[in-house]
Amino acid sequence: MTVVLRHNAALELNLVEYGGVITLAELTALAQFAAANPEHMVRDGLAVVMPGAHFSDVDKLALDALFVHYRKLYAPIEFQILRRSAWVCLSEAAKPQVRHWLSGDIREGMSSAVRQFDTLAEAGEWLVLSPEEIALAERREGFVEIMRFEQPAALVR
Repeated sequence: MTVVLRHNAALELNLVEYGGVITLAELTALAQFAAANPEHMVRDGLAVVMPGAHFSDVDKLALDALFVHYRKLYAPIEFQILRRSAWVCLSEAAKPQVRHWLSGDIREGMSSAVRQFDTLAEAGEWLVLSPEEIALAERREGFVEIMRFEQPAALVR
């Protein structure tokens, strides 16, 4: 029921947390926010799907359409290097959607190197974070909430 975008300026890292019942409306709102604030699209990212999270009305066709939208958002951006995006999915129920999302052509379509990891520590190592910086990410220390996308509980199926 919540998608939260956070940023740590010292690490130049975005952190997106997906929790509860995640709807297509929330994912679309995140994409719309990215379109209006492209500075968030060029930073390395860490996406964490929290335990128990699941995607209520997000099937593969909806993800494919969202992927096309993101490709259009990233197309005009000129990257000096590939951005890195690490995904940690701690929810069995959300794994099919995460796998499907990561199966797209993200390197070409979004100028991003993307990998899925079992733990935040593994993701942090791949993002070239020090052990101390990984600990900060695990505690969310130094991460400022930029935006929160929530559907009212009554609207969530």
